Amino acid sequence: MSAMPLEWVGSVYFFIQSKQIQLSNLYKDQKLRLYRALNSALSESSENCEGSIEILKIHTSDVDLILYLKFCSQRLCQRFLQDYKEHRVHERIQNNLESDFSQGTVQVTLELKVDTATLDDLLDKEDQCLKHIASLKPTYQKDDELVELDSMFTNMTLDLNAQRNNVASSESSSTTSTPNSLHSIKNVPTETSTFQFQDQEYVDSPLTSEHRQKFATLVGKNWKKVGRYLSLTCRALRDPAIENLAFDYNSEGLYEQAYQLLNRFMMGEGKKATLKRLVEALVENELNNIVEALLTEKQNGLK
Repeated sequence: MSAMPLEWVGSVYFFIQSKQIQLSNLYKDQKLRLYRALNSALSESSENCEGSIEILKIHTSDVDLILYLKFCSQRLCQRFLQDYKEHRVHERIQNNLESDFSQGTVQVTLELKVDTATLDDLLDKEDQCLKHIASLKPTYQKDDELVELDSMFTNMTLDLNAQRNNVASSESSSTTSTPNSLHSIKNVPTETSTFQFQDQEYVDSPLTSEHRQKFATLVGKNWKKVGRYLSLTCRALRDPAIENLAFDYNSEGLYEQAYQLLNRFMMGEGKKATLKRLVEALVENELNNIVEALLTEKQNGLK
C-alpha cells in the first residue's frame, strides 16, 4: 500500500505600507474594519481553489503592517503569487481601503519575505518562491484576537441581515444600537493584568519596540539563555530557532542577535508577547538589572 502524499503547507510574511494611511494606527483603532478589508482582498485569490489564505498573525511596526499568511495548498499559493505578480492583490487592497474608509486615492507598497529572502525579487522564478514559502512551516495557531475578529464579523453580518429582514415591520427599532455593530466593537475591552517585581506591582502590557531595543542593548551574551526560557511557552523559538538566529546574525553581533530573538518572540506571540513574560525570563536568569531598566523606562508601579 503506497503512502499518502504529504500535505503542502507554507507561510510568508506579507508587509503592507501606505503613504496615505497610517495602517498601524488604523489597525489599533479600527481592527475589525481593516481586518475585513485585508481578508476580503486576499480571499479573492482563493476562488476556485481548495482552502483559503489564512491570516495567522498581524504585527504592527512604526511603518508597516505585517501579516503572517498560511497557505494550505500549492495551487492556492501559486494563484496568490500570480495575482501578486500582476498587481491584482495590490489593487484589491487599495480598492477596499478606499471604499471602507472613505479615502481618496490610496497607494500601497507590498513586500513578501521568508526569513532573509525577499520574494519580490524572485517572482519570475515561481519554483523558488514556492520552495521558500514551503520551507517556512507555521509554528503557531491563529492568534486568538483574529479568531475573535472572525467571530465578531460573522455575528455582525448575521445581525445586520436580521435587521434588514425585520426593518419593514419594526421601523421604530432602526435607531436602536446594534450590539455587534462596527462602532460597538471598535474597541474590545480587555482585563487589566498585573505582575509583581521586588514587592512592587506593575501593569502588564504587550512588548513594544522600545522594550525590544532596551533588551537588545543590555542583555549581551545572555540572550540565548533568555530565549531558551521563552521557548518553553513559545513555539516560534523552539529548536532549532535560537541556534539559527545565532548563525544568521553572527556577523552582526550580540545586539542584533538579541534584537532578532525578541522580534521573533513578538511576531510569534502577538499580543501575548507581554512584559510579564519577558520579566519572568529575565528574573529566572538573574538579570534583574535589565528588568529594572525596562520598568523604569515605561512602567509606573501601582500603589
